[in-house]
Amino acid sequence: MSQIGGSNYKKVLRDYASALNQTAQRVLGRRKIGKNKSYGEASGALRKSLKFAIKGGDVTFGSSQPSAKFIYWGVNGTERNRRSPMSYRTKQPPLDPILRWMKVKPIRLRDPETGSFIKQTESGLRSAAFLIARAIKKKGIASLKYYEIAYKDTLPKWSKKLAEAQAEDLAAVFTLEIGNTTIKTK
Repeated sequence: MSQIGGSNYKKVLRDYASALNQTAQRVLGRRKIGKNKSYGEASGALRKSLKFAIKGGDVTFGSSQPSAKFIYWGVNGTERNRRSPMSYRTKQPPLDPILRWMKVKPIRLRDPETGSFIKQTESGLRSAAFLIARAIKKKGIASLKYYEIAYKDTLPKWSKKLAEAQAEDLAAVFTLEIGNTTIKTK
């Protein structure tokens, strides 16, 4: 006997969850800020860590990366409220992730007086990372609700397929008994 939410619906649900996850990964890779058209996530670690799981009829999306919640919800700064549940108060962001980001994105140091590029030293890079961390503490981090954006993008395309699969599974459980005759819809 078939069940509502049977094999048709589960297959389409798995395909939809995969499409939604891939769309969320694309959203992380196409983020644009100002004139920087190829901003994206620098290392790609968060994008690669996005996963989904289906248990029964429940679909769970998420990431094991510690930075996932900060990117998704954003962080309030000391001078700017981002409407986030997390805030910088006294601590600044750690320098090591900023230094790694500076290496992935080709950040070059300039002489403040002449504006010309200067040789990158470890102390110069750490000073720049400290200034970036202080600016992040003041301004916070803008949220990027990559799963919400992906959901809004994919649901209109998949809602008909999901409904049809659920209707097929629903039709499979109906049985008509009239007298001694039993008729199953499938």
